[in-house]
Amino acid sequence: MSTVKISPGNSKLGAIPSVSLPSVVTCRTCNCQKKCYARKVERLRPAVARAYRHNLEILQRDKETYWREIEATIMMSRFFRFHVSGDIPDIDYLRHMVDISVRNQHCQILCFTKRYEFVNHYLEDSGIFPDNLHMIFSAWVGLDLVNPFSLPVAHVRYRDGTTTASENALECGGNCSDCAVTEGGCWSLKGGEEVVFNEH
Repeated sequence: MSTVKISPGNSKLGAIPSVSLPSVVTCRTCNCQKKCYARKVERLRPAVARAYRHNLEILQRDKETYWREIEATIMMSRFFRFHVSGDIPDIDYLRHMVDISVRNQHCQILCFTKRYEFVNHYLEDSGIFPDNLHMIFSAWVGLDLVNPFSLPVAHVRYRDGTTTASENALECGGNCSDCAVTEGGCWSLKGGEEVVFNEH
């Protein structure tokens, strides 16, 4: 059975469906891998790790099915999130995300990414994301964040209290579905704005 494993939500996301890929193997090299929350979850919950690997296998073997099944969920959703675990594996993947967002303007789509080079390359070529695709760069201490298009940025407040966020950064409320239906959360971040969340 090739069905993509789409999560209906969790305690942090609320009732927001999401699709994920394996951590680390789809991500850029970064010191964040040493503290990766998704990687920890995959170790503690083998069924979750299997679901993420399954999704990657479908993507590699049968892209058409992967994207058709994701779009079927998005068509029936008001909100959707890419990658609670993992990241954008290549520029072609990003183009599919954009195309689906254009066809499904009723759905607000959120993605945090450290794949700055794919996003910047796309914007250099095409100039804009659809309004319902909320692309947020994820910062990490020591990682060179290249952001010429002033996309919103998410920062971590580390356990020692330090952060790369500015004093003006918005505080993460801790639940994506709460922010989705109110103003001021990640779903409504504008260019150049920041959000900060506690390390988890």
